[in-house]
Amino acid sequence: MLHAYKRVIWIMVLLLVSLPAWALSLDQAKSQGLLGEQLNGYLGIVTASPSGELRSLVTEVNQQRRTLYQRSAQEASVTLEVFEIRAGQRLQERAKAGEYLQDQNGQWHRK
Repeated sequence: MLHAYKRVIWIMVLLLVSLPAWALSLDQAKSQGLLGEQLNGYLGIVTASPSGELRSLVTEVNQQRRTLYQRSAQEASVTLEVFEIRAGQRLQERAKAGEYLQDQNGQWHRK
């Protein structure tokens, strides 16, 4: 199990490195409360009226995450769902104060 958690940490590092073009926009969107981290390891839109640019950002980041999660789940011999949940836990733990996190009821709350 410890090995699987090391993989999750490695994936988080890869996510940060693999998204340099989005990094500033992603950080800005999170700090402005426009999007947040869901329990399933993917970004979710918090704002009621998201722009097309914000929707595109979320779609792109989530597609990249899914690709990394699939590869890592296979390497760790776990299901994609298990890996997504583990990644979601880690991303929520690492979220900065003031960023939005989605709870088990689907409600958004600031950390």
